Amino acid sequence: MIREEATEILTEALAENRAEENRAALEGIKYFRLPTLYATPASGTVVIGQSWAGQSYTGQIIKPNEGYVWSIRRLSCNGLGTGTSPDILNIYRNGTGVAPCWQLNGNNWGYSFGPTELLLLPSEQLIAASLGSMTSTAQITLTGDAIEVPAQMIGKLVL
Repeated sequence: MIREEATEILTEALAENRAEENRAALEGIKYFRLPTLYATPASGTVVIGQSWAGQSYTGQIIKPNEGYVWSIRRLSCNGLGTGTSPDILNIYRNGTGVAPCWQLNGNNWGYSFGPTELLLLPSEQLIAASLGSMTSTAQITLTGDAIEVPAQMIGKLVL
């Protein structure tokens, strides 16, 4: 009888401990949808997420607040031209003067990413820009999903 009671108490304690560990693992993790970024091509080009000469700037800058990291989990683009030579939209961190970190096109307009495949660190912003001349004249929109964690908890993204 004592053994059965001890086993029951131990089982309850282990279940409570497991529940607390699960709560701690999720603490600080926040899922959200990225604000929709948009622009209309001008002279065959488009830039989304920063000022550019082709159009008046709409002020659409998206980036994590200082001290946070975003794990971009999905990006989708609408409005790109399709076909044998589809419109291409390069994805950048911080500016178009560096190598792009991903690419969307009119035929492959959406991608999902693993937990650490496309990170935005504090002070980095998401920018998209056309590659070459675009055939589309429609408004281009970029949407997505992300996970936000405090920078010191970046390891939680891979748990």
